[in-house]
Amino acid sequence: MTTTREATGAVGVVQEDETTAKLHRIIMTTRDLPAMPHVAGKVLELSSDPNTSASQLQQVISDDQAMTGRILKIANSAMYSCSRKIKTLTEAIVMLGFNSIRSLVVTSAARNLYQSGKTQTGLKERLLWEHSIGCAFACKLLVSSRVPALQEEAFLAGLMHDIGKLVLNLRVPDKFDEIVQVVYNENKSFSEIERNLLDFDHTDVGSLLVNKWKLSPLLEDVILEHHTESSFTADKPLLLYLDIANRICHKMGVGFTDNSDLELVDCPANRILGLTPEALDDTMAALQEALESEMDIFI
Repeated sequence: MTTTREATGAVGVVQEDETTAKLHRIIMTTRDLPAMPHVAGKVLELSSDPNTSASQLQQVISDDQAMTGRILKIANSAMYSCSRKIKTLTEAIVMLGFNSIRSLVVTSAARNLYQSGKTQTGLKERLLWEHSIGCAFACKLLVSSRVPALQEEAFLAGLMHDIGKLVLNLRVPDKFDEIVQVVYNENKSFSEIERNLLDFDHTDVGSLLVNKWKLSPLLEDVILEHHTESSFTADKPLLLYLDIANRICHKMGVGFTDNSDLELVDCPANRILGLTPEALDDTMAALQEALESEMDIFI
């Protein structure tokens, strides 16, 4: 005979299985979207191979003229501060290195995804994209002098942390519109409303998409955990920097959320990192300058 406790547990397992299945269905239906074009996927594969040459990367990237143009524009931006103008794709690859090229290729692929299915990008998509770019800038700025080896992964963490929102906007647009309305009208978080309406949130979707794109397990974990404060520990610096970058963007009104009173110095992530008020102010000033001078390159 099945006890009430056992029955309840069984129901919970069934519900969890259904939620997991629903998540995977949403992710797998993105296979027809230009989320990770063939050229981008090939570049990511080659850039992770230590035997790949710059000329091999150049040959693959040059097959995509739009990606080539975008990489050259970003390579010449202040974000990379090259001493001279980069005129060719080969120069960009040699001067920036494979890790930076990887970041730019993912940026190009993500930008395509924000434009998928629409003749022009709407306000909702633009705000999502601006927040993603702002967070990418902020995260890279935060680690640049503290953990230089994490710079490109930090940029990608900021860029991709909310990619799950975009997938929801594309795959369940009516539900996502409802979520946006509640977030605006009731001043609640996306994660809270998503879980109320969908039984999962954008972190679940985003981490699965990153897995499908075959980026990195570190990036997958950071995206999954970026709203889970119990995961904020000293051995996860990228997660901590991403949280502060996200908060900086919310505080500055970059994207949907505008909360000028948001705490930075005494937030859970910074209790571990210990960034000074001056360091945080400097980051916000640098971010504001970057957004004013660089954002048009990414739009």
